[in-house]
Amino acid sequence: MLNHFSKRFYTLGSKALKTRMVQFAQRSMSKQLDRVPQDFSIKPSEDLKQFSKAPIMENFGELKYGEIPEPLKYVRPYNQTTLSNGIRVCTETFKSPLAAVGVFIAAGSRNENLETNGAAFMLERLLLRGTENRTGNDLVDEIEKMGGTYEGRTRREISSHTLKVFKDDVSKAVEILGDMVCNPLLNDNAFEAEREVVSQIHENNHKEYERTLLQAAHANAFREHMIGQPTRGDRDNLPNLTVEQVRQFHSDNYQGENIVVIASGNVNHQDIVDMVESHFSSLPKSAGATKTNTEKPIYIPALQMMRDDEMYNSNVGVFYDAPSFRDPDYYSFELLKRIFGTYNIQKNAEHLNDVWKQYNALHTLIGDLPDVTLHKSHYFAYSDCGLFGNYFFGNEVFTRQMNYCGMALNTIYGHYMNDVEVYRARNKYYNDLMSNDGVVETLHDIAPQVIYLNRRVPRSEIAKRIAYVDAYHMKNLCYEWFYDAEPSVTNWGPIEGTSSIGSYKYFKIHTLSTVTNSHHGLYN
Repeated sequence: MLNHFSKRFYTLGSKALKTRMVQFAQRSMSKQLDRVPQDFSIKPSEDLKQFSKAPIMENFGELKYGEIPEPLKYVRPYNQTTLSNGIRVCTETFKSPLAAVGVFIAAGSRNENLETNGAAFMLERLLLRGTENRTGNDLVDEIEKMGGTYEGRTRREISSHTLKVFKDDVSKAVEILGDMVCNPLLNDNAFEAEREVVSQIHENNHKEYERTLLQAAHANAFREHMIGQPTRGDRDNLPNLTVEQVRQFHSDNYQGENIVVIASGNVNHQDIVDMVESHFSSLPKSAGATKTNTEKPIYIPALQMMRDDEMYNSNVGVFYDAPSFRDPDYYSFELLKRIFGTYNIQKNAEHLNDVWKQYNALHTLIGDLPDVTLHKSHYFAYSDCGLFGNYFFGNEVFTRQMNYCGMALNTIYGHYMNDVEVYRARNKYYNDLMSNDGVVETLHDIAPQVIYLNRRVPRSEIAKRIAYVDAYHMKNLCYEWFYDAEPSVTNWGPIEGTSSIGSYKYFKIHTLSTVTNSHHGLYN
């Protein structure tokens, strides 16, 4: 051992350096060194401070089973009130120079049909084009003058309109959002102008690799239900969409029972309730229209190959049927998403970050593929269904291997789950909960909980739930949902290596973690 040290360090410089390093090696391996009598370790005390590290010192940095970090035991004041017209008003108060107000509607692309596909996204964009009381320019000017930031989102089951402002401008923000939601102009001229903008957005879909692949993955897995249709609408249907269809979508879905108004930051609950009652009073409690597409979507395992040989890299998505937002396994799947994690070749595969030593099992597989540059785990939970899987982006040479990576670990985890993987993911989840402190992020955190569960799930409850999830639980979860399951596989790009495979069984066999793994053809 000492000769090895001598030869190693002699190459670094002078003999003096070699002598010093050999002495250091001898000293570090000596058994005759006395232990320092003073104990510098942190000892737990009964009265722990909020950020004390004492509880984790005796367990290699991991909390005891069922324990949660001290900061997560503190929750912000939350209040919820239902108005006479059915609108739910929610506030979460904390000290901040900013505040955010959001209007969330329990309607999205799922509530369309094939003829009106794209109406929800068009409505989102038209609300900023003007109201009965303001022109589009007036809206933009008012928001800019108070230093506000507006954001509209259209999802499959939830649409949202949010404003982030300074704390003294909350009343103005509520008034502007109320005018936009209750009194949209929706005239023909604005509609035609916005149609051109949306058409250009569709033209750029091919540049948004991950988003386009995820939209295609939904269409592949839920091809017989509107929840599988693209949230921005079908570009082929855009020329047929009419302003009357957009008005009808607003009339059918923008009603009191479908709306949740949320405020966060430096706000007062009763003040927000009074403002919403004043500016949203014209909305009816119910429009009387029958809600569409309420039947549970049927998950369909299938292959979808979108070959484009002019692209340089392949996009791969491998997804499975997953629990809904209301399912008892929801938070376990959120933890599983963090077990798979996110991989970026610039961060995870540099020479100082050996994936074999530092990252999870999936990243170990990806680390052997030098031109697979990106991986992200995704979990989409809806009211009555869900979709879980992984997205990969890399050189076309590794298209088959990326498909394999999307199936192998899901099944292997059904037989064995390492405790360290669960600890790492749980700590990541804890950090995410503690980092979610922005005013707008808080709105989007509260909205699905209130719409799906009609209550706020505090971060202390989420932390306590995952604190009781161990490797044994996660192993059984993966076995139940992934072992011998049927994945929905979507490939896009120069995918000659997989698009020429005609049999679904060739992919499906990789969900069996048995001795036949040595014959798996996608990775070899």
